[in-house]
This record gives sequence, structure tokens and C-alpha cells, in this order.
Amino acid sequence: MIRYIDTRGLGERPVTFTEAILHGIAPGGGLFVPERLPRFTVEELVALAAIPYHERAARIFTAFEPDLSPDRVAAIAIQAYGRNFAHPEVAPVRRVGENRFVLELWHGPTLAFKDMALQCMPLLFSEALERAQRAGITDLDYLILVATSGDTGVAALNGYADRPHTRIVVYYPDAGVSAVQERQMTTQPGDNLSVFRVAGNFDACQSTVKAVFDDGAFAEELAREHRLALSSANSINWGRLLPQVAYYASAYADLVRGGHVIAGDPIDVCVPTGNFGDILAGYYARHAGVPIRRLLCASNTNNVLADFIATGVYDIAARDLIKTPSPSMDILISSNLERLLYDLTRNTERVRGWMADLQRSRAFSVDRHTHQLLRQQFTGAWVDNDTCLQTIGEVYGQHGYLIDPHTAVAWRVAEDLRSDAPVLVVSTAHWSKFAPDVLRALHGIAADAPLPADADQLALLDRVVALAPNEAVPPQLAAVRERPIRFDTRIAGTREALEQSLRDWLSSRVS
Repeated sequence: MIRYIDTRGLGERPVTFTEAILHGIAPGGGLFVPERLPRFTVEELVALAAIPYHERAARIFTAFEPDLSPDRVAAIAIQAYGRNFAHPEVAPVRRVGENRFVLELWHGPTLAFKDMALQCMPLLFSEALERAQRAGITDLDYLILVATSGDTGVAALNGYADRPHTRIVVYYPDAGVSAVQERQMTTQPGDNLSVFRVAGNFDACQSTVKAVFDDGAFAEELAREHRLALSSANSINWGRLLPQVAYYASAYADLVRGGHVIAGDPIDVCVPTGNFGDILAGYYARHAGVPIRRLLCASNTNNVLADFIATGVYDIAARDLIKTPSPSMDILISSNLERLLYDLTRNTERVRGWMADLQRSRAFSVDRHTHQLLRQQFTGAWVDNDTCLQTIGEVYGQHGYLIDPHTAVAWRVAEDLRSDAPVLVVSTAHWSKFAPDVLRALHGIAADAPLPADADQLALLDRVVALAPNEAVPPQLAAVRERPIRFDTRIAGTREALEQSLRDWLSSRVS
């Protein structure tokens, strides 16, 4: 059985897969990582092409040796992927241009790649919790806390809505998500959930939620007063990353099946990156045997990751978070980078020191050897706001294919970092979630310029379709337009304010 260890070396012992999912974050703020990775042969990867996606996912999950039976893993996979996605292939690969392929990860219920993990993770979480309660390990239910820059919150609310023994509260930054993302969250049905708008940007929101996790007194209060323990659905939870590893293996099988790649030949993968979770899953897939040559890390104007890959210095001390057309990437503190630093060094003391430097001085520098290892596997580049929108217009004009701003960042970086290998561009969201900026792109309007006329942002979806008649507004958004707003509370961006919001919400449920 593969067990999970703490990147900061503060855990007393390695934990099982289900324990890692329940805890979410390791003691002292570290992240859980597998002691080792499975290894897939090329033949095993190519064989995935002959089976449906839920079976592909189950094979990948089982190879990570969770403390669940293969039959239970298979049942969870079919429940997650068997009927919740609009496309029969779940995560299809589409050829768009010469030697350029797009991995479409937005066919789920909330139209973003987060569904690939968050239709599955709540099922894994419920399984882990039921096992722990049956074994007498805990008699508590769980409260899931989520900080989101947009899509994670939407997908987590959808996935955890009305799950037994679980409650979920999502915090999103004020004016830091798209209008559609906000509407999806604030209208989400479910009796076990709530949503709060937080003053400040995403980094502040994420840091404040982490501070709640670090507050031992509040954890004791939740257990005493409400019989609840805390966990997370952010990508700091290993339950988010494992389902993402699966779609890289699946995509490679599809490229071979389509005759685009000879079995065993490498591909490059370009990922729009903010919190470093999606590209880290590609890194794990590479080390598990998927023939990925280069991982192209695509950043927007908040280009701290591209700079880090180039220099080995992670410095946000003098940076302000910039609002861009790709809000899910508007992040300066990339949580999952810690997992990569551990894997490159296998040195918990060094990781602990770097994370302490980041918290204390908002900067750290890795040693030369670690930087060399980083550069051997990752190449970073970034795209400014206007170029992002220009790319949307260019791709539609040349290929008749409409992409969202996050995918546009990855497409442009893939173009700029030209490769002789096939390039898989990871498409993380459907264009309809970002209609105003897509409309600007199709009209050739600069990112900071107003639209031709004021309109409700949901109504702009129809304007995009008028300009791109081969596109359609997905049925997943039809209900969102009609649902009433349930949550409209703004709170201060402090640990105390978040904790009080939880007290008030939990007390209102009791009364």
C-alpha cells in the first residue's frame, strides 16, 4: 500500500490514502505526498484507449494502491464519470491545428476542469469518512472549507451538495471571479452549504482560510460545539490531485489511438497555471510513465511561476496581484509548488525553510541543483492581458474554435515555445464562463476597454453566440440563469471574520 508523508516532515507517521483525504492538510501546514509513485508501461497506457473513461480512471486510482478495494474504486469512478459529463468521452482530445491538440476538461456540470476531480473527490471523502466512523476512529462529521478564485468553489459546491455527514463553506474574493462563476456559486442548491464574499484578493482569501485551519482553539470549538472537524477541497488535498493524474494518461492513450502519436513517443503538455495543481498532476503522470517530454507552465500577467522557473527565485514581496481575463490564475502564492519542491529534493528541512521564508519575507530562493532539476522538466512563459484576448480571436478566426481566456494563455505559450513534438494544450474551462472577455476578443477590444454597450453579463452569452454561430450556450448554464441568489454576504478578510461567519452559519442551522 502506498502511504502519504508530510512535505514538512512534521507528521508522526505516514498516513493512508483515506486518512490523507480526510485530513486535507498535514500537521503544521505541510501537504501530503505519496511515498512513491506507481509505474505504467506504454502498453498499459495504450490499452486505456479501449475502455470508457470511468474504467481508465479506476485503473489509475487502483495503481496508487489506496486502502479501498478495487471494486469500491471502480464503483466510485463510474458514479463520478459515468453520467455526470455531457461528452461521452468525458475528457476528449481535439485536434486544433498542425501538431496541436486540446484536452477539453470542461464537459462536467460546472463547465471547468475542477469537475474532473470534484465529481470524484466527494465520493472518496464520504467513503473515507464512513470507514473512519465505522472503525471508531472518529465520531465527528466534517466541515469542508474552500478558498476559490472561481472554478474550485463552483465545482466543490456542486460535488459536495447534500453529501451526508459533510458541510461545505466556500469563500471567494470580492470582485475576483467572473460574473458567471459568482452566479454559479451564489445560486447553488443544497442544504449543507454556504458561500461568502471576502474583502481582498485570492491570495489574501486563501491565506486567511489556511489561518483558520491553523487555529487549534477554533478546531476544538467546532468539535465541542458542533461535532465537526475541518478539511479542505482545495488542491492542497491529495484527493484533488489523483483524479487529475488520470486524464493525462487518458489523453496520451487517445493521441495514440487517433494516430497522432506513435506509442512511446513523447509529447509536450502546456498547462495554464495558477495554484500549480493541474501541472503538478502532469508531473506525477510523467514520473508514473506517461511519455511527457516537457511541461510548459503558462502564466498570465501574474507571472511569478514563470519567473521562478527561469531564476530559481520565488519573490512576491514587491508584486501586487493583477486582475486579468483569466481569474482562476490570478494567484501569487502557488500552494502546490511545495509538493514539487519536496519531490525534487526529498528534504523536508529545506522545504520547511523555504515555506517559512515565503511566509516571513514573501520570497525564497532554491539552491542551484534544485533549480537545475526544475529547469530540466519545466519551461515557463507568460502572456499579457491584451495578447490573451488577441489569441482567442486568432484561434477562432483560424480554426473556428472558441476558447476561454485560461486556455488562450496556454495556447499562446505553446505557440511561443515552439516544439517539434505534438503539444497537448490543457483547456480548463468553457468560454461561456467568461463571456465579457470572449466578446472583447471577438470584437478586437482591448482587455481594459469597455464593451460596446452595457448588458447583464449572463446576457452577453447570446452576443458571443451571434458572433460565433458554430458555438452554443451549454445547457449547464440554463438553470443558473433562472436560479435565485441564495448567498450575498460580504465579510472582512481576516481569520476572525471567517471564523465568526462559520459560527453564525452553524448556529443558524441549529435554530
